[in-house]
Amino acid sequence: MATNKRKTLAVNPLAMPAFPADKFEVFKNAVMVELANRKNIHDGKWGIDRLVWLVDSELREKVWAQLERVWQAQESRDDQKLDKAVKGMCKAYQAMEDWAAANGVSELPDVRQIEYQQPDGTVLVVVPDEHSKRLYLQQWPGAADRVVWTMAEIAIIVSKQAAGQINEIKRLWPDSQLVKVGGPSGFDDMENDLDMKPNTLPKLFDTKAFVR
Repeated sequence: MATNKRKTLAVNPLAMPAFPADKFEVFKNAVMVELANRKNIHDGKWGIDRLVWLVDSELREKVWAQLERVWQAQESRDDQKLDKAVKGMCKAYQAMEDWAAANGVSELPDVRQIEYQQPDGTVLVVVPDEHSKRLYLQQWPGAADRVVWTMAEIAIIVSKQAAGQINEIKRLWPDSQLVKVGGPSGFDDMENDLDMKPNTLPKLFDTKAFVR
């Protein structure tokens, strides 16, 4: 549950510690929940990783340096340093929000957007239409890792996949889920336990004789 080392404020997905677990792992999971909750509040109001691209370079450098301290404390397994680093990172979010208020930066307007931060830090955004996309993009300086799609664009992509059968499958089975197939998390890398060797058992029924 470490932070992402890229220049993004992403925190890896949280999970209950696996028991039996050592003392530091339990502590780390507990304090990182505090940081994740603070980030979620910040993102919900200002947008995912939006302010870090809008603040001045001096504050941005301090925020990234503080995030690095969170990562280093986890790597060194130092609970005191991690506790201090997490509290410092929560203050960093407050510092960015204070800067935004002092510099007339508005909160992210509601254009019915859906933001999802992927594990690599890239933010996937879905908006209803082109007008909403223009309004959304006006809030960004253009330097962040994000991909913005409209519902119409997604509909085009989906209709072209699997000869257009995905929509039909979703219509017939509304609770079905599309999952990735292939690679480390797919099916084609699983060990093949099927025995495809020729059958050596004695033949008990002569199919050719039956046909005649």
